[in-house]
Amino acid sequence: MPVIDAHVHTLPYFILIAPFEDTGRVDRLLHYMDACDVDKTIMLPVVAPTSAGNNQECAQWAKDHPDRLAALADVPMDQANAAELVLRARDDLGAVGTSYYPTTPDLKWLLDESSATLWDAYQETGLVCNLQLQPANYSVLLTLARRYPQVRFVINHLGLPGSLDLDDASYGGLMEAASCANIFVKASAFYAAAETPWNLACPQALAFFDRLVKGLGAERVLWGSDWPPVERFLTYRQSLEIVRTEADLSPGDRALILGENAARVFGI
Repeated sequence: MPVIDAHVHTLPYFILIAPFEDTGRVDRLLHYMDACDVDKTIMLPVVAPTSAGNNQECAQWAKDHPDRLAALADVPMDQANAAELVLRARDDLGAVGTSYYPTTPDLKWLLDESSATLWDAYQETGLVCNLQLQPANYSVLLTLARRYPQVRFVINHLGLPGSLDLDDASYGGLMEAASCANIFVKASAFYAAAETPWNLACPQALAFFDRLVKGLGAERVLWGSDWPPVERFLTYRQSLEIVRTEADLSPGDRALILGENAARVFGI
């Protein structure tokens, strides 16, 4: 059974985790992977003023360690040249997908006709579209997935359900994704959905996870650590043990979530 971490950030200087900015070094990641029996990770670059070259850095690390590391490309989908950047992500960076953290709360513009060339680029390249989505944009995701069934969509961090009611059987409407075979959800950053983020067995976070697995199916959920930000609350090993030992899963479902799904979805 492969173990694949579908969500890490690897960069020599990560301002968001100050005062421990150098925690995300690639050598540290490889050490943790070895110590925790993680076979491969997928890096999500953080392109910012303090890490402007992180797309290129992650691409190079993936080339240096092809058996251990794969990379997405940070693509600002709101820019006019986004479609070109998607094409270059595959050809120039060897990326297996793209990552986008929106700067606006409303993503309905992704449905506009002006975005059609962007989705053409995803269909042409076959790259995964990895998105950070709040529940308010679940309906946008569902519309996109139905409009572009050839595009695989992956959303981060249990869909960021912190604002949702645990009694809401619809999971804010995300359960409609059960009918969209091209939508996948990362079981990452459990701390963001937890009442007690330092507790790897937090009942609230595990309840959201259980709802996703039962509602969408284990074949649609991918484990990710969200390292190094997760280290504000848990160790790298603990972020893995949430799924490996704490979650109530059958052996087959655990194998899917811990690595088999990531291998299939990202083609790694």
